[in-house]
Amino acid sequence: MAVSANAKAGAFLLFVAAFFLAFSTTSTALNITKSLADYSEYSSLSNLLQETKLTEAINRRQTITVLALDNDAIKSIADRPSDELRNILMNHIVLDYFDKEKIQKLGKKSALLTTLYQTTGSASNQNGFVNMTRIAPGEVVFGSATKGSPLVAKLLGPVISQPFNLSVLHISTPIVAPAFGDPVLAPPPPPGSKPPAAAPKKSKSSSSSAPSPNVEEEDEAESPSPSDAPAASPKAAKGKSPPNPKESDEDDKGSEGPSASASSRVVWSRVGVAAMIGLIALL
Repeated sequence: MAVSANAKAGAFLLFVAAFFLAFSTTSTALNITKSLADYSEYSSLSNLLQETKLTEAINRRQTITVLALDNDAIKSIADRPSDELRNILMNHIVLDYFDKEKIQKLGKKSALLTTLYQTTGSASNQNGFVNMTRIAPGEVVFGSATKGSPLVAKLLGPVISQPFNLSVLHISTPIVAPAFGDPVLAPPPPPGSKPPAAAPKKSKSSSSSAPSPNVEEEDEAESPSPSDAPAASPKAAKGKSPPNPKESDEDDKGSEGPSASASSRVVWSRVGVAAMIGLIALL
């Protein structure tokens, strides 16, 4: 009787443990298709994950971070061969949990993230890793971890956060490792936006394009006035003899009026005329 009671108790405990295990497994099981169903802007990504049979590999994991591309960004790789597309998408599935808060708490500016492609056994030259780099507070970029690969994808924001099982992060550009095909470059800035110019170059161009008002004022102040005109050169001065003091005095006297001799002649001529008129009158 005691043995049967203990057996029943053990069986009951086993049932309870199995129930909780099944419940916990069900509650933490991933379903990436169902998770993305509420976000129509990622419908192309969800469809491509199903076509390349990556949904099964993702759902078997308990911790995943998806670097998600929206419908517009994923067009650049959607037409690639199936095997190439599968490898590229696998490199967007990180085997760890990273949300916005965890990324901000990273002590290092750069981190290598292991992707689903690393599990294939075909990864070489770090093709199965993604480089995540913080280039400024709140600004994070991603790229292939292979040497010389550019950081082309910018973190645009979180989409889904289910600690610590599923995180979906919106990125701007597909990450294509060199072994997977032609890379996809970052999109150009939107029309109308002006790229920031380096401060030294900007100041240099502005100063050389047109003089500033201060420069013009300095030029005007430095230009000689007529009174400040430079003296004649030694050669010019040597060709001209210095003026004679006597000649200058005579010139000054001549400019003042008629001389004394000239005035006396006028007086005597008038006296002679008057005398002649008097004699004619007497006759």
